[in-house]
Amino acid sequence: MTTTASRPTDLKAATPAVTLLRRFLALDAAVTTGNGLIYLLFSTWAADLLGVSASGLVGIGIFLTVFGLGVAAVAASKSPSRAATTVIIDANLLWAVASVVVAVFGIMGANTVGTVWTILQAGTVGGFALLQLFALNKVKNAK
Repeated sequence: MTTTASRPTDLKAATPAVTLLRRFLALDAAVTTGNGLIYLLFSTWAADLLGVSASGLVGIGIFLTVFGLGVAAVAASKSPSRAATTVIIDANLLWAVASVVVAVFGIMGANTVGTVWTILQAGTVGGFALLQLFALNKVKNAK
């Protein structure tokens, strides 16, 4: 019989640092790969919705799918490589900044929905980077 009193309520106590890092990487992998597959499989529909070219979305979709699968491979490791995780964090930060630049300067010619989407996904990707950095620092400090 398990009582609630025996369950840790603090995330730090409940989740080892490596597990936390793997979960944040896995979340990133799922969202990134899913987004990439949508751009690949439904490029015409997404292009119409966002006001950008379908061929541009196919290219982005290929990149996101491959990147997402790479992130999934790192997340699947029992002890994710610090170097690989740092590359993922850096790539996410670069993607977030580049997305804001693309949206602000209208580089892809997106409509209002596309511009809002670009800013929202930039925030999401930047958030993944910050969560991963937080967890990576916890792994460093736990050693």
